[in-house]
Amino acid sequence: MTSYVKRVGDLTDPENFEKAVAEANKNGELDNFDVSELTSCDINGSTINHRGCDPVTKPSHYAGYTGIECKTAMESMLGTDAYTAYMQGCAFKYLWRWKEKNGVEDLQKARECIGNMLDALGCDRS
Repeated sequence: MTSYVKRVGDLTDPENFEKAVAEANKNGELDNFDVSELTSCDINGSTINHRGCDPVTKPSHYAGYTGIECKTAMESMLGTDAYTAYMQGCAFKYLWRWKEKNGVEDLQKARECIGNMLDALGCDRS
């Protein structure tokens, strides 16, 4: 067991995690907290670097183990027509749910999907 686990407990246990966050917040340890500086581990214990990630344009959970983005692999596998159709469906999904789920972030995700379509077609996003 590492000294960190001894100090804060097993953070995979939601109760321990909540206690650790509350304690860190109380002690001022979360002042100037920047999520882009985080690293975490996946289910296999491999390090995931969240540096440079953005929840709209580059979510860390879509980077894969090799750093190849899911959308890049999909476009390669599906071809341009099927990929743009998929992105159109994703944009529609985000536009459909934006008021009930994630608000403006879903509108930004829809715009990103449309941008991905334009990129795949070789068009300028502006």
